[in-house]
Amino acid sequence: MRKFTVKIPWRLNARLRITIILLLIITFLSYQFIFISDIFDYSLWFDPSLKISYYLGSDVYLKNVTRLPKIQYDFDIPETLNEKLIREYRRDSIKKGFLHAWSGYTKYAWGKDELEPVTNDSRDNFNGWGATIVDSLDTIWIMDLKDEFNRSRDFVETVDFTTSDDRVSVFETTIRYLGGLLSAYELSNDPVFLKKALDLGNALLPSFNSGSGLPYNDWDLKWNYEDDFDKPWGLGSLAQVGTLQLEFMKLAQLTGDSEFFYKVNNITDILDSLTKPFPGLYPLQLDHETGEFVGHDISFGGNGDSFYEYLIKQYIFVGGAIDQFRRMYIESIDGMHKYLIRRGMIEDRPDLLFIGELSYGSFVGKLQHLTCFVPGMLAIGSKVLDRPKDLEVAIKLAEACYFAYEMTYTGIGPEDLWFMSSNDSYNESEKKLLKQKSENADLPIGVLRLSDSYILRPETIESLFILYRVTGDKKYQDKGWKIWQAIEKWCKTPSAYSGLYNINSKDAVQNNNMESFFLAETLKYLYLLFSPPDLISLDTYVFNTEAHPLLRMARTF
Repeated sequence: MRKFTVKIPWRLNARLRITIILLLIITFLSYQFIFISDIFDYSLWFDPSLKISYYLGSDVYLKNVTRLPKIQYDFDIPETLNEKLIREYRRDSIKKGFLHAWSGYTKYAWGKDELEPVTNDSRDNFNGWGATIVDSLDTIWIMDLKDEFNRSRDFVETVDFTTSDDRVSVFETTIRYLGGLLSAYELSNDPVFLKKALDLGNALLPSFNSGSGLPYNDWDLKWNYEDDFDKPWGLGSLAQVGTLQLEFMKLAQLTGDSEFFYKVNNITDILDSLTKPFPGLYPLQLDHETGEFVGHDISFGGNGDSFYEYLIKQYIFVGGAIDQFRRMYIESIDGMHKYLIRRGMIEDRPDLLFIGELSYGSFVGKLQHLTCFVPGMLAIGSKVLDRPKDLEVAIKLAEACYFAYEMTYTGIGPEDLWFMSSNDSYNESEKKLLKQKSENADLPIGVLRLSDSYILRPETIESLFILYRVTGDKKYQDKGWKIWQAIEKWCKTPSAYSGLYNINSKDAVQNNNMESFFLAETLKYLYLLFSPPDLISLDTYVFNTEAHPLLRMARTF
């Protein structure tokens, strides 16, 4: 019987062997992927918004990025049906308020920086680039207003962020425009926002070319193309030069250009190296050319506030990789505790702590509305740095900020108030006169006077939001709701919302002013206060000082 054998040509035999080996490798890797995917979340690899980059541009790699301690409270107890209904009703009310303001803006001021909500006129006071639109982008996204977002996106695509008829404020342009564009990009992944952010960042870079490297307050973008120009005159404020880091670091991370990081890191190094009159506390004014302090006033309010805020937020953003931020923050907060926080002498509220100011080394009992971001800052820092006493102080300071609302006729807080401090020495005659002064001004005993304007500021609401997310205590939702009801009652106009001139009067007058931060900050913080706590979690995002959420390098999921 004849036997048949099949011989495979040697070339085909080699190909078959290679194919078998490749199939075995693919099968092995597939098994490993399926097995390991139970341990690691591979969705991070495929969702661009969740990719974690430890680079600040192509030249700077941060080796020590870690997941910092959790900030948010563990909301593990489900809310009851009634609690959910109340929360969602309140959130819907705030969303309707936003839509009311947005509708008025789009009808009467579309493309302009701001609406004047009483006369329905418009104004261009922030470069003429549509500040309200850019500042509101992430609020619109968070509220899931798709049509409004798409229309705003199309507008942004038409804006030239490299030219303006007027000088631009480097600080305001950075926090409102650059922060708004970067946040919109990270939320939506639409490249038009990153392109515009890069255009704007490059346009602002020449403003850092002072003698010291501290950016000028105001900059004419035409000077970018001129070899010779008159240097801007004036002093820089601590907040103006020290509140650019988050935005420019994020821009470096997203674009790969480390120059943005180097510019703002130089500012931090300069401020860190200067001699402070009190440990950790920085005078409010600096000379752009020398980089030295000028003046003696110290405050966590206007001209100082967001510098301190950014120290802890920069540390959180880089996942603790740059320890300089942590050290500078702790030094400042320890200085604040020692020199600026005093117990008040409010007759009916002896428990209240206030944060004041220093002028030429002397304490001034002045609480600014701007300072009321401090409770939120302390609450975040207390969790990240394991400083529980800071949270205790934050809760008490927030009570004082909310008291400033509660004490007025309208239920809306003043721009600032002056308070008596328990550390101050008064004889009986002086106490009697001060008491009469409070009574004559229709103020609580212990409050001496107030600046009774309100420009729709967000700081107290910001701290209530953060304290709710940190503690889980629903009393902060109730306080926020009362403030919103007061805003609805006194600030609402037929087209939008307006600030007030005299908050402590039954005849309060609207001031025809609706800053873009009302939509960017005040309404966003209120909306998030009544949203599920995983919406823009503090363990995933860090907010810039205009409430634009930016993804942290290392997040706590």
